[in-house]
Amino acid sequence: MISQNSFQISKNWWNQFPYSLRLITKIRFYAAFGAGGVIYLTSLIFNNIGLSATNIGLGFTISAIVGTLTRFFTGNYLNKTGQIKFLLIISSILSITASLFLIFSRDTILYIIGQSFVGAAAGIYWPAAEFGVPYFCHPIDTRKAYALVRSSEALGIFLGVFLGGFMTNFMYSKSIFINDIFCMFVVIYLISSSPIKRNIKNFQKKYLDPINQGQLKWNKNSILIITSILLITTSLALIQVTLPLDLVKGGFYRNAISKEITSLIISIQLILLLFLQWPVGSWISKKGRLFGLKFSLMNFSLASFLLFISSYLNIPAFYLISFSLILISLGTASFLPTSTDVVFRIAPSNKKGFALALLSQCFAMGYFLGPFVSGRILDVYGYASIIWLSISCCCFILFAIILKRLF
Repeated sequence: MISQNSFQISKNWWNQFPYSLRLITKIRFYAAFGAGGVIYLTSLIFNNIGLSATNIGLGFTISAIVGTLTRFFTGNYLNKTGQIKFLLIISSILSITASLFLIFSRDTILYIIGQSFVGAAAGIYWPAAEFGVPYFCHPIDTRKAYALVRSSEALGIFLGVFLGGFMTNFMYSKSIFINDIFCMFVVIYLISSSPIKRNIKNFQKKYLDPINQGQLKWNKNSILIITSILLITTSLALIQVTLPLDLVKGGFYRNAISKEITSLIISIQLILLLFLQWPVGSWISKKGRLFGLKFSLMNFSLASFLLFISSYLNIPAFYLISFSLILISLGTASFLPTSTDVVFRIAPSNKKGFALALLSQCFAMGYFLGPFVSGRILDVYGYASIIWLSISCCCFILFAIILKRLF
């Protein structure tokens, strides 16, 4: 009886959301399930193959460059047509192609080609996936809707990393790419077999879109907000790519951590994000529009500072790293739904698609120099403490500026 009641409660909770929002949530779950292992474990896999940290970082940088080109196309396409179905299918096909190249890669060339396709797929997928949420969530608040889809992504990424880490260590070293291919086929099936809304403009007329349709200029604080988002996305890129390499290579005094323990640490952080995303997102949705951004900057500043200190310790470093991962999870859970909502609202009514392409580009720009520079530092010095100190200082400075000007 208890299990039946629990199932019915869960079903009622899920059914409170509009059908189109539930569909997008499912699509984003499977996309995240496939991409989770690819995002977090690719650097470890190719480090084991023998690629240098510099070449691994270069692959992510080239991926970001290719993603930039596809984002310009995607933003312009969304502004003109409002159609997302075609874009989601194309991005899934490109992701499948990327995983095939990465499966067969044994050297830098095929690795970079695969990463290029990853960038192209991400550049198309993210603006399209984010674009439909505000229009498909009526009458749910946009921040709560973004908290929902981000929660599904947190679950997908956790499963992708957890199962990917297990399969990589105990089965086939590149199992994460096979999982990504499977998930992309599921995404294509969901898109093709479901009556997803094809034209945003028609949907706007139906519900009299409340998201500032008359706004024709960018918000006066746009530059400051975009800069903050760019810094946080750079931090996320470094945590995804550089932190695993930093842990397995060791710090100034800290001993190297095995790749198995490193995978476990990353999985624990994703578990935290999984459980924190919805409650933190719902809590943030009841606060001011910029509260989540300020809260995120503060958490990333403290977390990066703890990672900096951990490099100069040995046994206590494990506890510092563990606590920093809690702060990273809190910062990420507050940032992901807030950033999309804020960028969507500060953009002119005829530039919403471009605004979300710009937001997605902020994630890509985090990969432009972050992983490449940090990879070079790791190759030369063997540890990345200066990177974490720099991120900590920059996050704190921007937090102080936003607190003073936009409180």
